[in-house]
Amino acid sequence: MSATTFAAESALRITNVGQEVEIENTSGGQDIGESVYFGTSVGLAYKDWTFGVIGAKRWSVDTDDVDSITGRVVLDAWKNYDNYKLGFRFRSEKDYDRYYARGAWNHGMFWGSADIWYEAKTGKDIYKNDKNDTWRGEIFPIGVQYNGIKLGWFVDAEIVNGSVADGYREQNFEHQLRFYAPLYKGEKLTVQTEIRHTLTVDDKYNNEKKAKNDATRFEDFGRTRIYLKNNYQVNESLNVYLNYGYEFKDMEQVNSGKSYDSDNYYGVCTFGWNYKF
Repeated sequence: MSATTFAAESALRITNVGQEVEIENTSGGQDIGESVYFGTSVGLAYKDWTFGVIGAKRWSVDTDDVDSITGRVVLDAWKNYDNYKLGFRFRSEKDYDRYYARGAWNHGMFWGSADIWYEAKTGKDIYKNDKNDTWRGEIFPIGVQYNGIKLGWFVDAEIVNGSVADGYREQNFEHQLRFYAPLYKGEKLTVQTEIRHTLTVDDKYNNEKKAKNDATRFEDFGRTRIYLKNNYQVNESLNVYLNYGYEFKDMEQVNSGKSYDSDNYYGVCTFGWNYKF
């Protein structure tokens, strides 16, 4: 190995930069987006370590009004091994700080990953748990893959720290199947799909009879989200992408167990670019 090559591999280097816009909306909400996210990301590498830095802002956008929701800073670090990697993430927003332990593995036909984090609250979360810290997890205990097709068992978990007021959620475990498959591969354009299907939801409320009428849960087998993901390779360094997801859902009220009928759809559109060095 030449001295020049050794010096290049031993130095911290930028591997990629990119920007992304994500627009989430539910019918009956804002005209443009209940959540409009704009973020800039930078990837770096040092020997067998990789790092990421993201700075982002999120707004609620209507045709006649723009409201700032929060800013976001994300710092990532990964240590890469042969068939697995371990990492740490710090994410900070207006209402919380998150501290992640991360891992992923891949061996032949099998794979898995886990993000487990502690969320230190500085404001109320979407379930109105007033400043209760939480343990959260997004875990793929195991998945299988073959010829670009992947199927994974996914667990979304939350456990609230401390005492919770009557009518509020203490913990939640949602089990899903997630399916990934290529649909088209051309010289520059590739199209893929991702399907997320809820199997079961197991949550616990402190005296759920006192939960508000708008406190709901997904019914078992009651949620399916389908993504169409498009990537265009402009050249060997630059790619642009456009993804769209649509969600079907059946929900029930926590306090009564009755179906919570809603014709409101959920949609998410993501587009951006990434440049590799």
